[in-house]
Amino acid sequence: MAALMEKFRQERLSIAEEVAELFQETQASLSDIKVKRHKQAKEQAIVLRQFHKELQQDSRQFLAATQKERLSQAKKQAIVLRQFHKKLQQDSRQFLTVAQKERLAQAKEQKQHLRQFRQELFVSIFGTSPA
Repeated sequence: MAALMEKFRQERLSIAEEVAELFQETQASLSDIKVKRHKQAKEQAIVLRQFHKELQQDSRQFLAATQKERLSQAKKQAIVLRQFHKKLQQDSRQFLTVAQKERLAQAKEQKQHLRQFRQELFVSIFGTSPA
């Protein structure tokens, strides 16, 4: 019986040693995984920082180019609008000048017709033209 107890004690020690060994291996493996993940996280952080930096630079360049293009378009549009305004003013002046000349001619013609009508009326009423 003592031999059997000794055998159980030996097996228990052997199992305890295996458990301790497995625990050490697990701890070492977890430590390796932790180191690898920490290294990966650092590398990923570097990559992300670089990506962010490039993205900001690309955004600045895009916005600057867009602003420059819009400014150029606005200048071209301003030139076109100035030309349109100038032509509109010229056309308006020309139209008003022509309209004024036409109205003046109509007024002279009406004046002449009214004189003629007056003379004809005077002659028809008095038989002679006014002095």
